[in-house]
Amino acid sequence: MTFKELYQQTKEQPSPAQVFIREIADATCREESTVRQWLSGTQVPNAKAKERIAEILHKPVGELFPLDEATTDNDNEQ
Repeated sequence: MTFKELYQQTKEQPSPAQVFIREIADATCREESTVRQWLSGTQVPNAKAKERIAEILHKPVGELFPLDEATTDNDNEQ
């Protein structure tokens, strides 16, 4: 394989951030765009999604979603 081919192969691989977003989307049955909105703060995951995220990341819900954010939580949002 040539130097350029190796570069192209590497360039086509998803970044760790893209992989993370895809895994969270798959685990919560949401679109990747929804996960990006959660990360940007424009939306907040509902309680069930928070629990699933905590489960796959092996972290407590309270650590991932501190109480100060819970005041803006709306379980009807995605």
